[in-house]
Amino acid sequence: MRSALSLHQRSIRHCLFVLLFFSLLFTIFFSPVLFHNSLLAPADGLLYHLAYFQSKKVFWDTLLSSGFPMTADPQVMAWYPPSLLLSLFPGLWNVFVVSAYVMASCFTYGYVYALTQSRLASLVSGITYGMCGFMMAQLGHTAIIHVAAWPPLIIWSLEMLRRKFSAGWLAIGCFAVACCVLAGHLQIVVYGLLLSACYAAALGWRAPIGRGRYYLISALLLLLGLGLAALQILPTLELAKLSARAEYTFADFVSYSLPLKQIVLLLFPAVFGGLRQYGTTPYFGAWNLTELTGYVGLLPLLLAAVGFIVSRRKAVSIFWLCVCVLALLLALGDQTPLAYLTYYLPVLGKFRVPARHLMEMSLAVSVLAGIGVQAILRGMVTRRVLFKTLAAAVLVMCAGLLFLITQHQTEYALATGGTVRLNARPWSNPAIATPLIIFLVACSLLFYWHRNPTSALRKTLLVSLLLIDVASFGWFYDWRTSAPRKDILRPPVVVAHYQNSLRTTNQRVLPVRGTLGTASELPPNLSRLWEIPSASVYGPLSLSRVNYLLSLRADASVDPAWKNADDQSLNLAAVRYVFLPRADAVRDERGVSWSQENMDARLGSGCNQPSNSPAHLDLPSPVRATSIGIVSRLACSVSVPDDAEIARVLVTGADGSVQVQSLRAGRETAEWAYDSASIKPQMKHRRAVVFSNLDAKMGDESYSAHNYVARLTLNGVEDVRRIEFQWTGQAGELTIEKLTLINEPSQTSEPVDPLLMNSGRWRLAEEAGNTLIYENLQAMPRAWLAPEAVNLTAEEILQTIKTSRLPDGRAYDPSRTALVEEPISLTGQNADPATTSAQVVRLTDTTMEVQTTSSAPALLVTSDTFYPGWRAFLDGTEVRLFRADYALRGVPVPAGSHLVRFSFRPKSFTYGAAVSAFSLLILAGFLLIPLVARQRSKRELLS
Repeated sequence: MRSALSLHQRSIRHCLFVLLFFSLLFTIFFSPVLFHNSLLAPADGLLYHLAYFQSKKVFWDTLLSSGFPMTADPQVMAWYPPSLLLSLFPGLWNVFVVSAYVMASCFTYGYVYALTQSRLASLVSGITYGMCGFMMAQLGHTAIIHVAAWPPLIIWSLEMLRRKFSAGWLAIGCFAVACCVLAGHLQIVVYGLLLSACYAAALGWRAPIGRGRYYLISALLLLLGLGLAALQILPTLELAKLSARAEYTFADFVSYSLPLKQIVLLLFPAVFGGLRQYGTTPYFGAWNLTELTGYVGLLPLLLAAVGFIVSRRKAVSIFWLCVCVLALLLALGDQTPLAYLTYYLPVLGKFRVPARHLMEMSLAVSVLAGIGVQAILRGMVTRRVLFKTLAAAVLVMCAGLLFLITQHQTEYALATGGTVRLNARPWSNPAIATPLIIFLVACSLLFYWHRNPTSALRKTLLVSLLLIDVASFGWFYDWRTSAPRKDILRPPVVVAHYQNSLRTTNQRVLPVRGTLGTASELPPNLSRLWEIPSASVYGPLSLSRVNYLLSLRADASVDPAWKNADDQSLNLAAVRYVFLPRADAVRDERGVSWSQENMDARLGSGCNQPSNSPAHLDLPSPVRATSIGIVSRLACSVSVPDDAEIARVLVTGADGSVQVQSLRAGRETAEWAYDSASIKPQMKHRRAVVFSNLDAKMGDESYSAHNYVARLTLNGVEDVRRIEFQWTGQAGELTIEKLTLINEPSQTSEPVDPLLMNSGRWRLAEEAGNTLIYENLQAMPRAWLAPEAVNLTAEEILQTIKTSRLPDGRAYDPSRTALVEEPISLTGQNADPATTSAQVVRLTDTTMEVQTTSSAPALLVTSDTFYPGWRAFLDGTEVRLFRADYALRGVPVPAGSHLVRFSFRPKSFTYGAAVSAFSLLILAGFLLIPLVARQRSKRELLS
């Protein structure tokens, strides 16, 4: 009994020592950020993960998108135990990030210790995996590093259960599977669970407890673990079906594959630049280094090779070598046939970035390195074997160096613009010299350590070199140079005013640049920390319909079409304010300044489109000018004769005087496709002065299209207050892109703000530093009553919203007409506007109540996302909820006064929570049954 107790105490002390060691190691490693008032949150770490970590978790997020099912997004980590615990206390974000590395190293240590019973071997494996390039490069993807921490523990539990059944190890394995899933990054979850399942299948064939019994236990472990996480899995599956991820093509699937020529990164991790403090250039390889990094160190590769050669007949070594090779092949994407096979597999085909398979490769190398250390410690490695292994490694390094020499002075494009040449000279490029030095020292040290592997000094030197080796990449990566200051969490000064304004109206803001914007532009998802409702959302599972409606890109930036006066998208989403950066003016070769942004104002008879009304703009204050610079182009104007008047420009001065100028084909503007080989022979007018060129394509023909520049001279100096364009042409369409007011005597020019065109919609509300804030004067309220409902297809609805024109040619007014995909009997009966209203009286994360009053039946439309789980109640009676205006919620209401209550009750979460509770009960039974049996045995013995 005492012996067993002593062994148990030693095991606990051993575990605590390992935990303490890795906690200190990573605290010291990340100290440049931890102790300098900064955050371990580069890139997505700040804009996605930190924003959710710091926020209260809710079922339905009213502060992002037009409403978003927050807890259904797995990367929110709403139910992930470490996140749940640490987010309760302010200021523990950095602790949360570091905990992923500590857990990854500790769990790898534990698994390898179970295999080798060697503390040194386990230490080498734990350091290698926790500090490998994959883990360091992915630090900004917080969910990835947390998911990647759990597969070693799952595999450790499977290894222990392979030898002897234990309810405790079953529970640990189930908990690890659940945490792996709840940590949130679905791609790494699938990779980790597949790796674990393959381990059980391969190693279970000769399991000491019996093949069939082990397979049954392994299946139970995985199923119960998934069951524990069902409260996350079922809502996520529901969300994934409605997200943009469901529409991924093969090109999306293989994006961010590791190029064959960049396999050399496994040996020279900075050879393509990207490590600023390494003395290298900006990154110039295939985009991007974060996703393509798989550096595991050179010393671990040597140890892994030794480990496999010595134990190549052991199933565990064969398994990990196969994992290493297969993961590397999968990381190459469409450069091997495997990509074409995996794309058509369920689930796997919905992910992109094949290079993330480098996670499995890194873990495999780490384990094999530990096996190699054990082999040397036990004297299983002869000097001859070591020499041959190192000789082969020298050949591999020479091959890598030779490849780089063949690429010497090859020109590569920089993502930031310009080009750079690859420098393959080790004496002048630290990105090549440093790995070579580490490699030579590693080879020498292995020989030195091999002669006396039990020497404490030589073990210390081995571990020290290992730390230097793996840190030679991780220490210099973006987590240091791109760590934001903690001040970023404080709301910008501009926030306070808009918090109050939007709280009153229940409307939203839209940051045009999305995650690329500065803090004063209120980027998503950072804006939710400041309780600013935003129509934008950033995340891999953003809803596809909302993205299409608002023309949101992957980085949550907005397509320039948002400025189009005919586009009703922002109005429907109740976007009251738009935030965008002040654009610097650009000068042409004549010194005239122009806005970088285009107006995209169209007028004319169109190209098989309805005619556009006159375009006009009113300047905030009169601008002194002697001429007006105009950038424009014509379309569908082949038949327009030379010198024909296309439009008239009416310039109104501060005194009310009006000057009329003309825009003529062949002089001030021209057909944009003028140089198309199929169009040019038919042209009836000349080509005007070209301002800029555009790449265009018509059928199979590619050609250069043009914008044209003109200067209209005014009669003397004029204080310009208003400019109006009137179409006078017979055919075609005129697009006005830029305007600038030129004052020749003072040699100055002032670009006209593109949003001033047809400014009945936009008003410059404020200039906050370099941020311009415009008010949308046509934004719909949070809820409104539409007396008419028109039944159309989804595609027709989206087209109608973008053009403000119904398929039958009528003008589309969202306050008057609701667009639905299922028939609703509403004829557009006139109601008295004075007595028609829809007022939001209550709004929480799961409930919205609207008081309506109307003298005729109408469709209540709210600028909130239609999503499964929402239910509607009219005066307490449940009624049908319709999808309105492509992505919003609509409920028919009769005449009179009514209270409509929307309630979010997602069945997916209810069912998931029930499965999780049931799985927990089963697991508790496995833990309690042995305890009850022991207690009964004790009673029987005493009796």
